[in-house]
Formats: sequence, C-alpha cells, structure tokens
Amino acid sequence: MRALLPLALLAVAAAPAPKIDHLAPIALRPGSNRVPGFLPGGGAATIIEAWRGNGNAHGYHVWMVLTGRSEGNPVGVASTADGGEIIRDAPFDGERVLGTVRFARATIGGAPASLVLSARLDTTPGRPLADHERASVRVDRLVKTGDGIGPPLQFRRLATLHSERRYCNADLALRDLLGVPLPVGFSGANRTDGCSVH
Repeated sequence: MRALLPLALLAVAAAPAPKIDHLAPIALRPGSNRVPGFLPGGGAATIIEAWRGNGNAHGYHVWMVLTGRSEGNPVGVASTADGGEIIRDAPFDGERVLGTVRFARATIGGAPASLVLSARLDTTPGRPLADHERASVRVDRLVKTGDGIGPPLQFRRLATLHSERRYCNADLALRDLLGVPLPVGFSGANRTDGCSVH
C-alpha cells in the first residue's frame, strides 16, 4: 500500500499527529486468528473475531486481542483505547455502514506498529442514521503501558481525523482519509460517498 500523507495534514487536533508509513491491513476471519509479530516486542497475538447477532437486524462484529501470559495467568487481553476489552463495528444494514474497524500493521517513526483503524459516521439530531454525515476516523496503536497501573498492553489513541465530505458508509471514509482498501464484497450504494441518489 502507498505511504500515507502525514496524519497531521488531515487531523483536526492541537498536537501534530505522527506520520504513518507502509500501512497494510491484516486479513482476519471469523473465529481465532493467530497474528505473528502483532504484540509490542514482536510476539504473536490471537485476535478473536465473532458476530453478535441481534435477532432480526443490526448485529455487529466484535474483536478481542489476546496477548499471551499476563500477570501469572496463561492468557491476557489488550485493553481498548476507550478502556474496554471488546472492539466492535456497526455495519447497520450492510449498505449504510455506521462504523467500521480494520486491524493493520504500519511503521511509525521507523518502528513497527500494530494498529486498530476505525471510522464512525457522526450523528445529527433529527436526521436518519448514516444519511450524509461527516465521519470521525481513529488511529489506535498497541503499546506496553509499563507503568504497573492498569492493563499491561493497551491500544492508545494516536489521532482522530474528521472528514469534510459527508458519507452514508464509514468504509468509504476510512478509505479516503487513511487509504485503507474497501472490504471484499463492499455493498454501498456507490464508491463515492455510499449514499443512494435522491
């Protein structure tokens, strides 16, 4: 994949964001995925991907990153940037995607980095979901916390980008702001903004 522009050029933030190079999405499948070199220091992680059904509509994918031994236990879990253990998307109806998640490898400052990239459409009160909304795109990096307080491995937020373009599908925002290829089987209404013609 092409090297990215410095995120600082895209981010709306007070502090400059780091430059991310050699971004390469990681292909995952439902169930257990062993991912060599994903942990800080080069160890393998196990990333669990599952579907959380909702009976009739609006289920979603969930992911958990298992880290190997942790504090004397045989299996630990990485904490998310928001403090939980579960990462989730929001595919809504498949055509209009409220939120999308991709795992990736990259280089930051010359060092290898393991990332979670996510995009979520913003919401405007009184408007339908996923109907011509700006998007927020987040870049989270897996790091060792090293402070002895909290989880030993955690995804830390590197940057939050905000799109000027309005979308009906978050996959397109992730593509446009970070250069992440669209998922196989992309089913948006189009490949520009994902919105149906009115």
